[in-house]
Amino acid sequence: MGLTVETTPVVRATGLGKRFGRHWALAHFDLEVHGGEVVLLFGSNGSGKTTFLRLAAGLYKPSRGTMSVDGHDSVKERLECRRLLTMVAHDNYLYARLTALETLRVWARLLGSPARDSDLVPLLEEVGLAERRRLPVGGFSAGMKKRLTLLRTRLEKPKIVLLDEPFSALDVAGQDLVEGWVERFREEGRTVIMASHNLPRATKLCDRAIALEQGQNVWSGSGSELVEREAKAS
Repeated sequence: MGLTVETTPVVRATGLGKRFGRHWALAHFDLEVHGGEVVLLFGSNGSGKTTFLRLAAGLYKPSRGTMSVDGHDSVKERLECRRLLTMVAHDNYLYARLTALETLRVWARLLGSPARDSDLVPLLEEVGLAERRRLPVGGFSAGMKKRLTLLRTRLEKPKIVLLDEPFSALDVAGQDLVEGWVERFREEGRTVIMASHNLPRATKLCDRAIALEQGQNVWSGSGSELVEREAKAS
C-alpha cells in the first residue's frame, strides 16, 4: 500500500482499562499505532472498540493504565491531544435547526479559522449536499447526516483521524467516498484508527487489524491475514 510510518508511535496505550461501575469495557489493553498507519478495530458490539476511540479522543479518562497521543498524556495534556486529532463518532451530534452550511460555519469558527462560504460549498459538493446547504439538518436522512459529519475530517485536517463505524448509514456511493478519503489521509501521512463492522470495506484499507473481545486484544494481523481468518471462519 506504499505505507510510510514514523518510528515513534503517535498513539500508545499501555495497560489501558476503562470501567463503568463493575463492568470493564476495556481491560489490560496495549496498542502502539505509528504515523501513517491505517488500523482497524473490529469485534462484536460491546467489545471495547468505541471505548478505546473515546479514550484516545480524551472523551473518557482511563480507569487504569495510560494513553498518549504524539507523546502527550491524554489526561494531563488533554488539550494538546485534542488539537492533534478528530473523532467522527457513530452518533451524529448535529444541531437540528442549523442548515448544512451553517453547521460548517460553526465548526470552522470553533477551530479558530472562520471560512468563507466559497470555501465551504465545494466541501458540501464533494459529499453531495451542496443543493441542500440551506436546509435544516434535522430533516436530513441518516446517510446525509453521516456525510456532513465526516466533513469535520476535512475542515480540521488532523494528524490523527478516529472513525467510529464510518460506513454505517451510507449507500454505496457514500462508502466509496469514505474509502477515497481514507486513502487520501494515508497519502498525506495521517494516521487513521477506525472501528467498523463492515469488514469487506475496512479490510481493503487497513494496514493492520485488531480483534477485540470483552475489552481485550485477542488477535492482530495484516489486512490480508484478516481476509484469510474470515475465510476460514465462514
